[in-house]
Amino acid sequence: MQLAVTFRRPSRVDSCLAGGLALLGVSLGAALLPTSANAQDVIRFGASLSLTGAMSTEGRLVRDGYNLYVKLANERGGINVNGKKYKIEIKYYDDESNPQRAAALAERLIVEDKVNFLLGPYSSGITFAASSVAERHRIPMIAAHAASTTIYERGYKYIFAVLTSVDQYTINMIKMAAEKGAKSVALISENALFPKLGIDGAASQAKAAGLKVVYKEYYPSKTKDLSSMLSAAWAHKPDVLISGGYTGDMILLARQAHELGVRPKMMGFLLGPTLPGFVKSLGPQAEYLLEPIQWSANMAYKDELLGLTAEEYSKRFEKEFGYKPDYHPPQSSAAIEVYQRAIEKAGSLDPQKVRDAIAATDIMTFYGPIRFNEKGQNVAKGMAVIQIQDGHPVVVYPQKDKQADLIYPIPQR
Repeated sequence: MQLAVTFRRPSRVDSCLAGGLALLGVSLGAALLPTSANAQDVIRFGASLSLTGAMSTEGRLVRDGYNLYVKLANERGGINVNGKKYKIEIKYYDDESNPQRAAALAERLIVEDKVNFLLGPYSSGITFAASSVAERHRIPMIAAHAASTTIYERGYKYIFAVLTSVDQYTINMIKMAAEKGAKSVALISENALFPKLGIDGAASQAKAAGLKVVYKEYYPSKTKDLSSMLSAAWAHKPDVLISGGYTGDMILLARQAHELGVRPKMMGFLLGPTLPGFVKSLGPQAEYLLEPIQWSANMAYKDELLGLTAEEYSKRFEKEFGYKPDYHPPQSSAAIEVYQRAIEKAGSLDPQKVRDAIAATDIMTFYGPIRFNEKGQNVAKGMAVIQIQDGHPVVVYPQKDKQADLIYPIPQR
């Protein structure tokens, strides 16, 4: 007998329950969706996510994106493997934003839970550790949230990423700054894998564009006060200030910059302004801040498999989860879609056959085009740039997706 389960918008209680289930390693896809009459007619994915710890804000966005695709695919009958339909389940564990724990959980998912395939964790540092386990077991891992180029320079054959690499994050911000006549840039970054690589890329791009890098420093993780670094950077009166770090740090930096009167002509972040809570925490202090993004609901993408446009995906996501998605959820969803297309193309659940089909991916999704190079990086899509205007993120680059003109320089109070 098949059990019919109604999927509804989670309440605050539901969210707490889902987090608790994830801590226990419960298959959230199975808990929220109809179960198969035959327990073997299921493809099981495994993922460790930062559901607690420093990156829990982002980790929950990642989980919601994975869960939406499970629902979308299972509504259509699941994944077709040589004429037989398989439902999707995901088994989650909480890695507590810890790379070593994530690696141990990846081992557990493969050896003890015997999942078919792995989905990536959140962040480059955690994915770097967990992907080594996948490589050793020759199990594919599709990373949705690991942009650091270092991950893909190890010669691994089982790691693939749907998102644009971090070395490309700031290139359009730097381009816009140069076009507006900016002459100098200051750079601040957490001394962690993803932000450090992003800021190093910004330094190279700035120099190539003719901008002088007047300040470039890294701060230790878990730093609670960035005021001295901001003051040192502002002493050089840069036209542009770009910072890299995770959400909490970037809220702190933006707030302290405002308090210190640090107001360059352009101010950007590797991530932050589009994330839930950023604008709410800062209020008017968030105005005019920039962020490079992988995706926006207004982009002209239409999925070849599901038939969804980017906007339709956004509306469906908001209906299910009660908030508008930034780029994190569709990145997660796109990772499972790549698996679905590869599994159906391979006509098999054999990890090596699926891995080879993933490597040959060349598709259009609601998230954008996906095509991998020999390193496993998505080389088919680029980055857009948003600016917070009137309390909302609007796309200001590229021209074809632009919702508003860039406000430059930032108006002085």
